[in-house]
Amino acid sequence: MDVSDQATQREEQLLEAALSDQAYKTRLTADGTCKNCGEAVVAGMFCDADCRDDFERRERAARMNGVGYGA
Repeated sequence: MDVSDQATQREEQLLEAALSDQAYKTRLTADGTCKNCGEAVVAGMFCDADCRDDFERRERAARMNGVGYGA
């Protein structure tokens, strides 16, 4: 496999990941609870930036392992 083939393969992987991430984000809905810890929230899907970051980090790892919403 030459460099061009590798670049094309990587581009396809990145596109697939981006599309999967977008589909995943459209399935999440704000329901008054934090998607990470379950605490009540007034607006949005997370109680704070730390919970959001933690949730996104775990979901990204799950997708990379072929599990979770975006798999």
